[in-house]
Amino acid sequence: MERAFAHPVLKLVLAIPRLDEHLLRGVGGRGRGGLGAGSGLAGRDLVPFIFSSSFQEVHTIAREKLQVRGKCGQITDAQILFDEMSQRNCFTWNTMIEGYMKWGKINNSLDLFRSMPSKNEFSWNVVILGLVKAEELSVARRLLHEMPSKNEKVWNGLIHGYAKRGFPGMALCLFKEFINWDFNEMGGASHIDSFVLATSLGACADARGLDLGKQIHARIIVDEVEVDSVLASSLVNMYGKGGDLDSASYILSRMQNPDNFSLSALISAYSNCGRMDDARKIFNIITDPCIVLWNSMIAAHVACDKVSEALLLFEEMHREGVIGDSSTLSSVLNASASAHGVKNCLQVHAYGSKLGLLDDLIVASALIDTYAKCGCPNEAAKVFNELKIHDTVLLNSMITIYFNCNRIEDARRLFESMPCKSLISWNSMIIGLNQNGCPVEALDLFYRMNRMMDFRMDKFSFSSVISACASIASFELGEQIFARAVIAGIDCDQIISTSLIDFYCKCGFVTDARKLFDQMMKSDEVSWNSMLMGYATNGYGNEALNLFHEMRSAGVSPTNITFIGVLSACDHCGLLEEGKRWFYSMNYDYHIDPGIEHYSCMVDLYARAGCLEEAVNLIEKMPFEADSSMWLSILRGCVAHGNKILGELVAQRIIELDPENSGAFVQLSNIFATSEDWERSALVRRLMTEKKIHKSSGRSWSDM
Repeated sequence: MERAFAHPVLKLVLAIPRLDEHLLRGVGGRGRGGLGAGSGLAGRDLVPFIFSSSFQEVHTIAREKLQVRGKCGQITDAQILFDEMSQRNCFTWNTMIEGYMKWGKINNSLDLFRSMPSKNEFSWNVVILGLVKAEELSVARRLLHEMPSKNEKVWNGLIHGYAKRGFPGMALCLFKEFINWDFNEMGGASHIDSFVLATSLGACADARGLDLGKQIHARIIVDEVEVDSVLASSLVNMYGKGGDLDSASYILSRMQNPDNFSLSALISAYSNCGRMDDARKIFNIITDPCIVLWNSMIAAHVACDKVSEALLLFEEMHREGVIGDSSTLSSVLNASASAHGVKNCLQVHAYGSKLGLLDDLIVASALIDTYAKCGCPNEAAKVFNELKIHDTVLLNSMITIYFNCNRIEDARRLFESMPCKSLISWNSMIIGLNQNGCPVEALDLFYRMNRMMDFRMDKFSFSSVISACASIASFELGEQIFARAVIAGIDCDQIISTSLIDFYCKCGFVTDARKLFDQMMKSDEVSWNSMLMGYATNGYGNEALNLFHEMRSAGVSPTNITFIGVLSACDHCGLLEEGKRWFYSMNYDYHIDPGIEHYSCMVDLYARAGCLEEAVNLIEKMPFEADSSMWLSILRGCVAHGNKILGELVAQRIIELDPENSGAFVQLSNIFATSEDWERSALVRRLMTEKKIHKSSGRSWSDM
C-alpha cells in the first residue's frame, strides 16, 4: 500500500476514518478548498482508491464523484464510474440520467431511464422537464401519460413548453387535462400557481380562445389566486386579443400601477380593432412612455396601414430622446417598405448602424426586405454581404432577391452553399429559375429534390414545376407531375389548379383549361386572370372579353394583370375602341395606374389599326422610357400601312436605342421594298452585313 499510494496527500486520506463533506466537495476539482486545491491531484486519480477500499465511505465518495463528473460534463468518465459501481441506488441512477440530459445526450438519458429498475418522482421530473427543455415535446407528453404519480411541476413545465414553442392549442389541451387530473386524482387540492395560469392565458390569447380564457379567469376568482402584475397583464392581453376591450380596459383600471406590458397589450388590442384614437388616448396618458410603449404605438399604426403616422411617431420618439431598439427598427422599416420610401430606409439604415443593431438578424432581415421592396436589390445584397451570421429564412429571402434582379448565378451559388436547405429554399430556386427564363434548370433542380427523402413536396413545389413545364410546353411531363400531385392529395388545391390552367393554355389546350376553370373553386382574381391571359395569348379575344364581363359580374375586382389580358385580347382582335375604353377605365374607375405592359398593348393596338400618330403620341406622353420593342410595334405598323416617312424616323430611333437590333434593319428594308425603292432596301441589307448584324432565326419547340 505504501508503494501503490506514495502521494503524501493520499496517505492522509487513507488515515482519515470518515471523510467530511468539505473534503468530498473538493474531490471534483481545484479551487474549492478540497483535495484538488493546491495539491495538483485531479479528481479522477481517486478512482483506484475508491474501488480498492472496502469502507462504506467509498460508496459515498463514488456517488459524490459521479455527481461532480455529471455536472462538469465528463459524461464518459461518469459512465465508466457508473458501470463499475457495485451498488447503485436511485441517487446514482438519477445522477447519470440528469447528466446525460443536461449535456444534450437525450437518447442515452432515455435508454438509462427505461432500464432503471425503480424510478422515483425525481427520475420522472428530470426526464420529462429535460425533454421539454430540449424541445422534444411529443416524447415528454407521452412520458407524462405513463408517469404513475404525476405532480404539478411536470404539468406546469409541459404546458409552458408547448406555449413557448408556439403551440397554444396543445398547451390549452394539456391545461384542461391538468384541471381534470387535479379534480379526479387530487380532489382539487393542487395548487395552481400564477405562472401556469399566466402561461395558459397567454395561450388563450395566441389561440384567440376567449371563452376558455374567461373560464380560467373564473377559476382565478373562485380559488382566490393573488393577481400579481404578471397575471393581470396576461388577463389584459387575453381579453385584448380576444376582442373584449371593455373587460381588458376594466382590468387595467383596477391595477394600481399598470405595467408597460399591460398598457402595451391594450394599445395593441385597440389597434387590432381599428380603434387608433383609443390607443392614442392611453398612450397620451403616460407622462414618460418607455420604448416598449413607443414600439407598440408605431407597430399599431403600421398594422393599420397608417405608415405616414408611424414614421411621424418615430420622429417624435427620436426628438423625445428615446433610443430605439430592434423592434423599433423592424416596425419603421416595415412602414418604409409599405410606403416604398427609399429615403426613409436609408435614414433608418444609418440610425441602426449608429446604434449597432445591424447585426441583429431581425433588423437585418427587415432592412434587406425593405430595400428589395423599394426597388433597390443591390443595396439589399450589400447589407446581406456585410452580415456575419445568417439564418435559413434570411438566406431564402436573398435567393428571391437575387432572382428579382436577374443575378441568377449569385442565387445558385448561395443555394448550393446553404448548410441546411428547407423546402422553401428548394421552392424559391425552382420558382426563380423558371421566372428568369431557365425552365429546364428548374426541372433539373426538381429532379434533384425528388430524389431526396427529406422533403414532402407541397403545393408550391408542384405549382412551380407545372409552370416550368408550361414554359417549355412539355405536356407529357406536366401530366406526370400533376399525377404526383394527385397522389399527394393536393390536386384540388386552388394554386395547383391555377397553374394547371396556365399549363393547358400554354400547351394549346384552351378547351381543357376552361373545363378545369369551370370546375374549380375561385376564391380570388388569380384563377380568373390565368384563364383570361390564356384566352388572350391564344388569340381567343372575344372569349377573353366575355370572361372579363363574367368576372366583373361575379364581384371579383380586376387587377393590373387582368387589364393586361383584356388589352391583349383587344389587340389580337383589333378592337380599338374597346381597348381605349378599358385602358382609360382602369385608372378612372378602378384606380389602377397603367404600367408599361398596358402602354405596350395600346401602342401595338394603335399601330395595327393604322393610328400611327396616336401610337407615337401615347409613347411620348407615357411616364416611362419607351424601349426598342415598343418602337418596333410602330415600325411594323408603318410597314403594314405604307408610312415610309414615319417608318424611317422610327427605325432611326430604334437603332439609336439598340444598335444591334436586327428587327429595325429588316423592317426598314421592307419599307423601302414595299415602295419599290430597291436600291435603298439593298443598302440597308448591305449595312447589316458590314455591321455583322444577323437576323434572329425563328425557333420552335417540339416535345419528343
